[in-house]
Amino acid sequence: MNLEANPEDFHIKKSVYEEMIAYCKQALPYEACGLLSGLNETGNTLWKIKNESLSLNRFNMSKEAIKHAVMGMHEKHEIFTGIFHSHPTSLAIPSSHDIENNPYDDIAYLIVSFYKGKVDVRCYKMNNKKVIPFNLLIMDE
Repeated sequence: MNLEANPEDFHIKKSVYEEMIAYCKQALPYEACGLLSGLNETGNTLWKIKNESLSLNRFNMSKEAIKHAVMGMHEKHEIFTGIFHSHPTSLAIPSSHDIENNPYDDIAYLIVSFYKGKVDVRCYKMNNKKVIPFNLLIMDE
């Protein structure tokens, strides 16, 4: 599949998108989190990572869990392309805590919201604490 990549687009496989939403829904009422990998601006593989904070409005992934996921990415010949987490009761917009604690500039940052019982998934990039909305494009397999 040859994608004409817009630098403001993040492509995610439909099956990965659906798996991400299901995983986040299963974690309710707590936040869920994890990583995405693929090639360039794509999410081909979902890496579910335990939320160490088990919180309604915070997430924390251990360095060891991240390292293990990144090793798996290398084995699949993919690169780390995104991070995701859920907002069980708020909009799919990065919170001030999300912005202040994001260690990954130029990585897609996806938020799965369940605000008022509706699923909304948004994508951003953050550079120097500046939030830039990105188009999230769902790819057929």
